[in-house]
Amino acid sequence: LPTKPYIQVQGQGTLTVIPDMAHLTATVEKTGQDLQVTRAEVERRATQVINAAKSLGIESKDITAAGITVWPEYHWQNNTQTYVGQHVSRRIYITLRNLSEYADLVGALVKAGIATVSSTTLDRSDMPQLRQQALAKAVEDAHQRALVIAKAAGVELGGVYSITENSGFSPRPMVMASLTASKSGAADYEPGNIEVTADVSMVYLLKQAR
Repeated sequence: LPTKPYIQVQGQGTLTVIPDMAHLTATVEKTGQDLQVTRAEVERRATQVINAAKSLGIESKDITAAGITVWPEYHWQNNTQTYVGQHVSRRIYITLRNLSEYADLVGALVKAGIATVSSTTLDRSDMPQLRQQALAKAVEDAHQRALVIAKAAGVELGGVYSITENSGFSPRPMVMASLTASKSGAADYEPGNIEVTADVSMVYLLKQAR
């Protein structure tokens, strides 16, 4: 911090936007006594899931299939641990660039044999530009705060001594995404909105009284 008189302020910039894409994590899993058979079944269903996504026009670059995970599964009953079998799972990450196809995609994935869609993260295709806009708003917000404080204190702002970005630009969901039935009986996806935020800390020097 400067040795001369200064004002330190925080600023935040927020943009509320409608998402136009989503990142989904789908899990294929199965527990069985025979590891080789169980793994083959998970691999088969994972292939079906990938093919289902591609059938909707999703490109290979937007599909990532993680490696197989295996661990022994036990159940507790009457204070006794019982071996159930080998649990095999595989996660598949899908980027959907057309949200209107979300319900169709989930339906196709379920039909193909996924166990769960463990997460859906909403996003924007123009996120870099939105981040810049949010950052600019954060700087303007900090400047206005500094002006108000200086005026109330009867001092005058000088130049900017430092600007620090305090956080990243993770888009924050405002409204929970949901699947609802339409009049036709099909499922519609309501993505709601997301917030893109930026935070900065600014230090202004104060002009010396004449």
